[in-house]
Amino acid sequence: MSSDSAENNPPKEKSFELDLSSLGFGPSWVSGPSEKVSSGNGGPRRDGDRPRFRDGPGGDRRGPPSGGQSRGPRRDGPSAGPGGPRRDGPGGPRRDDRRRDDRGPSRFEDAPVFRPVVASAFFPDDAKFEILGGAMKKSKMTYELFEVARLILDKEDRLSIVVRHLEAEQRPDALLAVSVPDGHPFLSEGDAVSHVMSRHLDKFFDVVEVEVEAPKGSFLMVAKCSQTGKLLGAPTHHSYQRNLREHHARHCPNVPFDAFKGRLEMVREQEQIDAWLKSMSTRSEYAPKDRKEGEPERLESLDAARGFLQAFRKDLVVKTHPWVRFAGRLLEEMNPGPLRDSVRYALEQQRAFPLDTANGIRGRLRKEGFHLYKKGSKGITYACSVRRRCRDPKSTFSDPMAKLFDSLDRKPAQQAKDLVLALAGENAEDAAKTQVLTDLSFLIGEGYIANLPDGRLFAQPILSSQAQAKEEAANDEAAEESK
Repeated sequence: MSSDSAENNPPKEKSFELDLSSLGFGPSWVSGPSEKVSSGNGGPRRDGDRPRFRDGPGGDRRGPPSGGQSRGPRRDGPSAGPGGPRRDGPGGPRRDDRRRDDRGPSRFEDAPVFRPVVASAFFPDDAKFEILGGAMKKSKMTYELFEVARLILDKEDRLSIVVRHLEAEQRPDALLAVSVPDGHPFLSEGDAVSHVMSRHLDKFFDVVEVEVEAPKGSFLMVAKCSQTGKLLGAPTHHSYQRNLREHHARHCPNVPFDAFKGRLEMVREQEQIDAWLKSMSTRSEYAPKDRKEGEPERLESLDAARGFLQAFRKDLVVKTHPWVRFAGRLLEEMNPGPLRDSVRYALEQQRAFPLDTANGIRGRLRKEGFHLYKKGSKGITYACSVRRRCRDPKSTFSDPMAKLFDSLDRKPAQQAKDLVLALAGENAEDAAKTQVLTDLSFLIGEGYIANLPDGRLFAQPILSSQAQAKEEAANDEAAEESK
């Protein structure tokens, strides 16, 4: 991404706004006030702790370490009645003697603990981050690091997600699988192969219809799939179980097999039975594409086709690794189950308090030319394409600029329009207002004033050159530790 040079022309007031419509990013983050994140005791939470995850496969750093288990939310405690909260009086049961009764579980029990099966880390999608970074540079605005992280986390298609098997460090065989044709992650190699069979069979086989002899005998009923309407055969025919599994694999892979089987409809109409018999006069066979010498010409069933892929095309079907990186847009398409639940659980935690994600993008922002600094020794971390410049006590500015600094020092977080009115006056001519905006634009471009996305303006503090150099060195050291 290229950085834009400072604009010398007097800016209009709306030049201080950032337009992210090309990304589909909501205007609430751009124009609304920043959301404050607090800890459980009401104090501010810091965003400078070490991250638990680093860049994973395909990035510049190591993959994420094994994650831990997380507790689910606690249930509400006993409600207070008209007489206030219930207490155990003398002779009543001790807290550890409370038991379930016929009405259900104890009110004092915790909700079931959610146990993730993978550790998850979230990074920006390269293409979306390129657009976002360009817009941030052009605006010369200053952004809270947490707000940049929340903006990335807000939509799944803005994410690149890294998942790692929680037992990978203890068990070498604890591997995740990825579907090669589309990048979907899975907990097992078998699940990945089944996914490829249901979604990408045409990439590996040509389906050939072959005439065969229809079943003979008397059949009282046939099974019908409630989802597709396809007739799957008579339960008494030898091909019935195979037909069920093949149909399930191809058309209903997201439904557990037992649930799929339980939803079958048994129809007894002779027309339906005759239709099934007619359909059984042909059979689908699978001819491998790009067939090599020694490989079979045709496979007579999906089970045989699956075996062929695992024997001859495995590298094109599935790969295994302790961790997998996949596009966030795939999360919506993932099969329900522990893997998807674990990623979504971690994503909601990061949306609530994006410490790991914020620290994970520090290096990426610096690499793209952004400058990061803290406001105060333990304050909020900010990012801007313009390097922050503090006023040296010995520095001098023109009188109009000195008045700008004085106004913001006395009353920080002013909006540009209020600052113009305060300095130029309500009845001032346009030239006077334009001069204030020109000086303001210059000071923002030079890094002396921070312009936040919600329109607030802050003057950078007065620091000696030595103090500023010391602070920048501390910020650089913290950045190295967070890598």
